[in-house]
Amino acid sequence: MSDVGDSLRLSCVCPYPVLPATAGGKVRIVKLARQLVRHGVDVTIVTPYHPRQTRVLINAEPFRVVQIPYPFILPLLLTDRPLPYQYWTSFHPGLGRLLQRHIDDADVVQFEHVSLARVAMRTPSRQVVVYGSHNVEYDYARAECRSDWSAGVAGRRIARLEEGLIARSRHVMAVSQGDCLRFAELYGTDPNAMTVAPNGIDPAGRRVFDDRLAVARFPRLASFAIRGLYSGSNVEHNRVAVRFILTQVAPQRPDVGFVVHGGCGHSFARACRLPNVFFDPDMDHFDHYTAPGFRGLNAVTTGGGSNLKLLQYLSYGMPVISTSFGMRGYEDLTPHTTVYEPGEFCEAFDVPCPPSAPESLLRKYEWSNVATTMLGVYRRLLTPRTAGTK
Repeated sequence: MSDVGDSLRLSCVCPYPVLPATAGGKVRIVKLARQLVRHGVDVTIVTPYHPRQTRVLINAEPFRVVQIPYPFILPLLLTDRPLPYQYWTSFHPGLGRLLQRHIDDADVVQFEHVSLARVAMRTPSRQVVVYGSHNVEYDYARAECRSDWSAGVAGRRIARLEEGLIARSRHVMAVSQGDCLRFAELYGTDPNAMTVAPNGIDPAGRRVFDDRLAVARFPRLASFAIRGLYSGSNVEHNRVAVRFILTQVAPQRPDVGFVVHGGCGHSFARACRLPNVFFDPDMDHFDHYTAPGFRGLNAVTTGGGSNLKLLQYLSYGMPVISTSFGMRGYEDLTPHTTVYEPGEFCEAFDVPCPPSAPESLLRKYEWSNVATTMLGVYRRLLTPRTAGTK
């Protein structure tokens, strides 16, 4: 163990590979790890092995990535059917022994999500454990299920794991105050043992808005003065939102061109015949759809935590249309967002756009500031323990 004055050693234990960082949870882990390294923290991310998590990607990062040769690829291929990924990965006989040597020397071990909670519960009592919550996992896992049966099966197991992980953890990093209140309601979690570390964004900087790349990819976009962008990874709450757009919004608004960006459109692209809907699966193309005329859509009605896409839209200066559910965790950004419920979502394209969120308001969500908050918590957790050993 290192002294508090030395470089703090942090091990982040993840139930999925984090590179390439193409989905919300992966983005959060990677962005915060980069910033913590800039703050002088020695960061190791421990993940299952995956062939896409190549040595080239790992070597490009300032933190270490340790890949554990454990067969978690099958649940990834199942894409949340018939039970969510976090349910399947919570069964991992023998994994604790494989992980142990990669977390023994860490000052703080942060478990991202609850799938590996049993490993956390078996760590030595001297080990400082933190729950790196991305949402209330019980609520999220149930929302990802497609039947009452699967929600019951997954919910019961995830609730036991989450309660156990919180009991073992010295602290919980939550993405919103709403999640803190929910943890207190579900598990009686001490408010003093929780800190809000929200999802974040990169500094706004200078952005050049140009729709030529979007129109070059989809020439018919040029005929739409109003365009809507929904961007997201291939998880159930994003698929629900895309299905809503394709069945309830796009058919009623033929005057609007809709781009479904990222893996969330994978299961819809072949079957969709709507002339005003376009699918781009490449997550690196987000910048192509931030030009004037595009509105960011946050049409989410289920899920957990808070949505990175809302912050990303606003950081690019895009007008945003969101459901009230999609605003959770970002209540202070409501004046800069057009909020309409699903039944009236089509009408939102006809109202004037609110003023853009000022940089001064977005600054607290920058990853560097979130990392600073987390680092302060780590140091407070370590100070009493190290002081007592001197």
